[in-house]
Amino acid sequence: MTTAISAIMGFLLILTFVTGVRQMMLAVMLVRPSCDQAFDWLKMSFNEQSGPGAAINALVLAMAIIAVVHVPQVLLAAPMLSWAAFLLTAAISLIHTPDIHGGLRVFLTLVTYAAAFGLPYTVIQRRETIVQCLTVAVGSSLLPSFVALLEFARTPDILIGEQRLQSTFTHPNIYAFYIVVVVTVILYMTCSATITLSKFTRRAMFAYAAYLAFLLLLTKTRSAWISMLIIVIGYSLVVDRRYLVAMLGLPTVLLIPGVTERVSDLYSGTIDAGFEQLNSWAWRQVIWRDTLEWMATNPSGILGYGLNAYQSYMPTFFPRGERLAKIGLHNAFLQIYFEMGLAGLISFLLLMAAVAFTLICRFREDFSGSFVMLLLCVGYMVVFYSDNLLDYLQFQWLFWFTLGSVCASARLAAMEARAPLRHRLIRAE
Repeated sequence: MTTAISAIMGFLLILTFVTGVRQMMLAVMLVRPSCDQAFDWLKMSFNEQSGPGAAINALVLAMAIIAVVHVPQVLLAAPMLSWAAFLLTAAISLIHTPDIHGGLRVFLTLVTYAAAFGLPYTVIQRRETIVQCLTVAVGSSLLPSFVALLEFARTPDILIGEQRLQSTFTHPNIYAFYIVVVVTVILYMTCSATITLSKFTRRAMFAYAAYLAFLLLLTKTRSAWISMLIIVIGYSLVVDRRYLVAMLGLPTVLLIPGVTERVSDLYSGTIDAGFEQLNSWAWRQVIWRDTLEWMATNPSGILGYGLNAYQSYMPTFFPRGERLAKIGLHNAFLQIYFEMGLAGLISFLLLMAAVAFTLICRFREDFSGSFVMLLLCVGYMVVFYSDNLLDYLQFQWLFWFTLGSVCASARLAAMEARAPLRHRLIRAE
């Protein structure tokens, strides 16, 4: 399999030089969300830890390097500097991790997230490319949406039972968070001043967003529901108040038995009489409490215990979860604090602040679109608090690719503003 991965990587690099970084970036973002289960099947079939996905990850890193070499000035942008600080903190934490191989894998994964943000930031030189990037972000959901329909047709009990929709992804939560981003991109494209859509296209996109919202319900991922609700309410209150009327129909989703059961599950299994008897929210709170109590008596210092260290330390303070160690901490804030210390947590918050500031600076040119992207950041922080979000590569790629594309519009606007001045100076000479 290693030889096959190297061959795939070589072929993809040659293809990149032939087609260009921008076209290959768009192709990867379009196709990759549909490949998770296929790639996992290949790994299991050959009994390997790495599969074709590793070649795609390496390609993304290679494209980012090529792009930065050609446009090095983007490294001075506030979000890129914040990414550099976060990755530097993660790299330093590798020095004292008890799992250097796992830690290195996590670090390289984080670098691909930065690459997913930086690639559109570097390749976007005109407004048409922004539209291309966001269209690809939405288009990448078409095949997963079709597969989800087939999955629902094959397993209609998803509507009334405990089964959950996951489409081409390896877990329903990943698909749910992915849908939240796609729906938000649709809202952005229909309200942004930088994008012009025909009336038919707008209606078609809203209809598709409604279909995606239905699929989101069937994933039965409550944190994604909350995130989506925050985004839609914010959009309805600030951007287009006509949709406040539609919000009145939200309680009707409780008529879906599977949704009602998922909500009522929060009211059972709340007493810590055994890990298996707790509901998913209650056992999260137990893990967080035990983790924080252990950290209080074993200070991690400013740089934490090292990347991917939590799985090694978990049996020490949570022995009843030893056999379930792979479930993770389900709180990415606490995970960063545990593994990367206070320095990691502060650098991550500065990264989000830099992105938010870039979006706020766009309010004058595109208030509605920038506000929708800010809502996406808020929704991201909500699910960041309650899940292993750093492990969800496909969701993270789409999230950061989308933000990179929108933040690039701020850089593009600055370039356009400087262009007339440059022309005047040339004429003066």
